[in-house]
Amino acid sequence: DLRETYERPMTREEIQQQITKILVETFEIDPDEVKLDTNLYEDLDLDSIDAIDMFVELSQFTGRRVDPEVARTLRTVDDIIGLVESELAAKAAESS
Repeated sequence: DLRETYERPMTREEIQQQITKILVETFEIDPDEVKLDTNLYEDLDLDSIDAIDMFVELSQFTGRRVDPEVARTLRTVDDIIGLVESELAAKAAESS
């Protein structure tokens, strides 16, 4: 599991790679389509059910439950990276 192999905080690039991997493996999206400004719903054609699946994957990745109110505000890959950064930081703060 990647989370356990990192003793230092993940970089934005590493988080983006993991998010791309989730999108590719879960939704069969072409990795070339996954950019920071890619809109999850308009560009990748994800729907609300897909979003739930993605947030389940993100919860497993971060080890924290994604707040549904926050999840509703996310539109782009960059938004997800920001969420993952804050969740990983919160988890690190809890465990220190």
